[in-house]
Amino acid sequence: MKEEEFIRGIICQVLVKEKSRDLIYSVLNEFIPDYEPLNLDFIGKPNDEAYEFESEDEIISYYTHTKGVRQTFYWNKYENNPNRIMVGANILEDDQIVFSLTVDGTKEKKAEYLKRLKTLLNSETGVISYINPVGYDNGQDFETKYGSIKYKFE
Repeated sequence: MKEEEFIRGIICQVLVKEKSRDLIYSVLNEFIPDYEPLNLDFIGKPNDEAYEFESEDEIISYYTHTKGVRQTFYWNKYENNPNRIMVGANILEDDQIVFSLTVDGTKEKKAEYLKRLKTLLNSETGVISYINPVGYDNGQDFETKYGSIKYKFE
């Protein structure tokens, strides 16, 4: 039996048409429980960069409850994470989120992670890329560019 090729930097991205603090936590808890929290030193409010958030939860709540803001967050886990999963949440100005999972693995793992993320988020719109995330301006642009993509494993 031939061993499957190992691929580094697989990026699965899925669009959700609403911003939600609970969705962010559900993705984190599903894919990297006990994740490393955000570094509070590098995140401010768009109209007040000097503002210092007190907690990760305050940051997430602010960006998911404030309309028309854009911010990307990434979480990692350095132990007990064999596929080196990194979770991303790109909160968009049109109040949608593109979630990403960056993983190392096989073609089989790539399919598994995209399907799991789409199922968890109850979304039909997702895409796979390698090393760099796909480009888009907002949620509508993501939907237009990648909404019709279907993979053989789906």
